[in-house]
Amino acid sequence: MTELFDSVYTQTTAAVEPKMLFLSLMTSLILGAALAWVYKYRTFYTKEFVVTLILLPSIISLIIFLVNGSLGTSVAVAGTFSLVRFRSAAGGSRELLSLFLSMAVGLTVGMGYLLLALLSTLVFLIIWRLMEKFSLFNSQQTRRYLTVEVPKEKEEEMRISTILKNSCSSSDLISVSSSKEGSYLRLDYEVDLKSGVDDYSLTNQLLHSVNRIDLSLTKKPKKKKNL
Repeated sequence: MTELFDSVYTQTTAAVEPKMLFLSLMTSLILGAALAWVYKYRTFYTKEFVVTLILLPSIISLIIFLVNGSLGTSVAVAGTFSLVRFRSAAGGSRELLSLFLSMAVGLTVGMGYLLLALLSTLVFLIIWRLMEKFSLFNSQQTRRYLTVEVPKEKEEEMRISTILKNSCSSSDLISVSSSKEGSYLRLDYEVDLKSGVDDYSLTNQLLHSVNRIDLSLTKKPKKKKNL
């Protein structure tokens, strides 16, 4: 087990053999590809992000190799990264997990712990894949997120509340906002459908009972700005 914590860089950076550096880069590239393959499973992904996951571990491992043992170079690299501004749209928790794991692989490989990087990455990816395959920790199948826009009238909100009370075992009004120059209200609910009630029946009741209503019913919650 102690071999897990043995670095392949047993000498100073200047004396490291090129084949050891090449081995580290290839290891990080292979692990990055494995991470990207697991990330793509049941995920709506972009080509740019997948390429990033593949190449990021190799880039980080090369940077760690170059700054190894040099305090001045480390500070310079940290200052350079502090100037970087990411302009892409914020991703979800899955993307954040992928990036952190990719960075961890690059750091571990860059320090020379190839066996530790290999085994730890395989363990994390196997756990991740199994959780996705067997749908562990999925949200409740009867839980829905309902968004409606109705005229700014108390009667309309009362009709919606009555329908939700009859069709749902629980309903929580989580936000209220105005739209269309203040003439309409936007209501966001978290609801739990009763047994025997499906999406179509709930939607049909709301459309026929509430005047001038626009609605959206989905299983997926809105992504929060902060995790």
